[in-house]
Amino acid sequence: MLIHSPADPNGLWIHRAIAGALNRDDMAELRRGYSLGIYNSRGVHSVDPAGEPEKKLAAEYMKRAEDVENAGFHRLAVTLREVAATYEREAEEIIATHAREESDENDE
Repeated sequence: MLIHSPADPNGLWIHRAIAGALNRDDMAELRRGYSLGIYNSRGVHSVDPAGEPEKKLAAEYMKRAEDVENAGFHRLAVTLREVAATYEREAEEIIATHAREESDENDE
């Protein structure tokens, strides 16, 4: 449910009270659950051989990480950077898989 938290009235994409709770030192498990919630919220989707949706998601979460880090929520920023890195790795894997499949088709 935290992934659907409202924006902060002062313009941050996440409410500061929620960001503060996620940022606490003793909330590593909550941050882990938050990152899993983000990842799982995508649901079923088609795969673009160029990995563009994953690249877009990676950029979005890097931007969100920068925003919360600038607001002082460093632990939450680390979590969001990890989410972004996961999407980047997925994009790379999709591209590599598609290239191998095309190569295999050309070899036949």
